[in-house]
Amino acid sequence: MIGVDVAVVGGSFAGVSAAIMLARARRRVVIIDDGATRNRYARASHGFLGMDGAAPGAIHAKGLAEVLAYPTAQHLEGRVTAITGSAGAFVLEGLEEVRALRVILAFGQRDHLPDIPGLRECWGKTVVQCPYCHGYELADRTTGLLAWEAIPMHHSVHLQDWTDDLILLENGVEVTVEEAGKLARPGLRRQAGRVVRVHHSGGAIEAVELEGGATVEMRALYLVTWQEPASSLAQDLGCEVVETPMGRHLKVDDHQRTTVPGVFAAGDLARPYPSATQAASTGNRAGAACHQDLLGLLE
Repeated sequence: MIGVDVAVVGGSFAGVSAAIMLARARRRVVIIDDGATRNRYARASHGFLGMDGAAPGAIHAKGLAEVLAYPTAQHLEGRVTAITGSAGAFVLEGLEEVRALRVILAFGQRDHLPDIPGLRECWGKTVVQCPYCHGYELADRTTGLLAWEAIPMHHSVHLQDWTDDLILLENGVEVTVEEAGKLARPGLRRQAGRVVRVHHSGGAIEAVELEGGATVEMRALYLVTWQEPASSLAQDLGCEVVETPMGRHLKVDDHQRTTVPGVFAAGDLARPYPSATQAASTGNRAGAACHQDLLGLLE
């Protein structure tokens, strides 16, 4: 059994950022992490100050090493299977029982992808969601934009600074008259028909195949995923969830507190949009706020 002031569940950008604030406050903190980070499919992370172009795993390893240089910090590799108790007396079960006064949830989100053969193999490489993360490297290519349950109108405009050859793959989703008017612009083509396969070479997309066998060539593809918490731990604790068109995330206040006393959340888990830099920022805030909560300074 391990006893700490704070247990951080999840060890990517948000979790490590939270832990370093607590370690610098000389609090006993443990990071519990199974290594299944949301960004593990990407070869590089972009827009992260001082780390632009570095592999997510390299950023994580460097950050974790910095945290563990503090004598009050430790790291457990494994998965938390349950959290019980309340503020001041939480019990985390898994490979080893951990007792903690406070808990920070930073285990991230899970992306649900369309069940299209070949798409998952390209995910994070040439099939992506965020142009700020990947757009520069995928720019000036024939680019697809996949509709999935709805027409991604925001992306249809958003992507115009990265490509002037954008193909909207309607994928069986009906386009309204209003949407059709907004889509009628130079540099954007519409392609009817359902996508049944993604053709690629080692994760580099080459074309999509439509029902009936026709193929549409492209070298990049964007889609908007539906996301939800990567673990049921928050739900089991009773944390309130926010429902959005993009999925579900935890409700937090300005101090990253969830609706359950003593439980904080940071990173993509507590935001509607994925962002490495914002994950680190909210982790930093959660760590500092959690320390202040331990001192009774938060109202």
